[in-house]
Amino acid sequence: MIKLPFAWLFLILVPALSANAQGVLESAECVAEPHGYVSRCGYVTLPQDYDNPAAGKVEIFYTLIKSKIPQAKPDPLVYLVGGPGSSGTQLLETSFRLYLRAFAHDRDIIVIDQRGTGLSNPPLYCREVLYRIDEILQSNYAEHAELVLEILRECHRRLSGKNIHFETFHSENNARDIVNVLLSLGYEQWNLVGVSYGSRLALAIMRDHPQYLRSVILDSVYPPQADIYLDSFYSGERALQEVFAACSVSATCSERYPDLESVFYRLYHHLNREPETATYSPPRYETLEIEISGYRLYDWVFSWLYDVQFIERIPNLIYDLYLGRMQDVVSIGVAHEALIRNTSLGMHYTVQCQEEHISSNYRDYAGLIAAHPHLSGYLDYPVEGSATLQRLCEMWGAQARPDSANSPVESDIPALLLSGNFDPITPPSYADMAHETLSIAYNYVLPHVGHGVLRSERCAVEIALEFVDNPVSEPDSSCIAETLAIDFE
Repeated sequence: MIKLPFAWLFLILVPALSANAQGVLESAECVAEPHGYVSRCGYVTLPQDYDNPAAGKVEIFYTLIKSKIPQAKPDPLVYLVGGPGSSGTQLLETSFRLYLRAFAHDRDIIVIDQRGTGLSNPPLYCREVLYRIDEILQSNYAEHAELVLEILRECHRRLSGKNIHFETFHSENNARDIVNVLLSLGYEQWNLVGVSYGSRLALAIMRDHPQYLRSVILDSVYPPQADIYLDSFYSGERALQEVFAACSVSATCSERYPDLESVFYRLYHHLNREPETATYSPPRYETLEIEISGYRLYDWVFSWLYDVQFIERIPNLIYDLYLGRMQDVVSIGVAHEALIRNTSLGMHYTVQCQEEHISSNYRDYAGLIAAHPHLSGYLDYPVEGSATLQRLCEMWGAQARPDSANSPVESDIPALLLSGNFDPITPPSYADMAHETLSIAYNYVLPHVGHGVLRSERCAVEIALEFVDNPVSEPDSSCIAETLAIDFE
């Protein structure tokens, strides 16, 4: 990346963090700039370890998008992306187009690449995944997790030689970075919008640095007390059942795709007994041989539940595969799998192994299998499954964070909680969980969307706009009843 000669340089002291916490601000070239808006970009250099500032630095990249009007309100909107491991810069163009620009009329928008991600330094991306993505995509269900684990081991070995203190890459320091960047830019108070893991990070800021927050939007809520590694299996099943139910009450869907649930599970079990093989030829790339097991199909459907445009296609794609038409199913499924290349997997597993994974022995996988016996084999398919997660986190050398990292967040900062009914990873029950300890909070479920509510539903944006304008009054949510049901293909 290209750094320009800095336009200004100064140190800031942040008493709320520690007497020695310092940030150096340096301007840099913007990589993503919304058309028609003035943007400024740069880095804030901060301690990698706030308890030992001499142990190395991180450079946190930010994009500041100026409001449309010169007299902007003093409290900007700060966008926290999910993952952990996603890049705010990479997602800026799409997120701004879909909903952030609605807030940019009278507020500045700040987008930050969290430590280890995007243009921030050091990056914790696993380029080994990029080099071996064809092997991952062509692996069968029996070897998939072991192959990914091997690749992650190579990544960890390489990153370990770069003076990276993995134990400092966690939500508490991530929250400190966000606060330091905003203070270095001259803001005294701000509004947060956190999506998925970004909502967990927002909750950490609510807990540790409440004095800087005016309001918080938690989109696709991920509360720290949740056990996402076990819950995801229950949550995926719940979301899938919601799709089957929505199809059954739709005259068009139920006529085109009768007995969708039965067809899906027959197909799932059949493909686990006799996997199909299909060819896939991505543009400018060699032809790949893709094995479709039931486990892989389940994984694909789980990923499609995130996004409305793919939820609409799920019945059609299931029936296509059931009838032997594999082209669209494979191309869409493989495209979703390949998105692994865009995530900073080093950051993802560093955070998750420290904060979320303590020991799989504490997870009631036996109870899960008793409730959903068809998932018994699927538990071993992903690298985060019951057979591999423990080994991954031991290989990563992760030490569990203090209990406070996974405790409910108590706060009286006004909060808006948004959930999607079809969300397979952060279900509405997660928002209910977080809501219990937030004294000023408004909790809404959007009935016809998946993960990432603001990007998916204009009604949610309208609610959020009203909330940010007046956080201490409940916003008008009447538009929820008027949202359109899923229009299945």
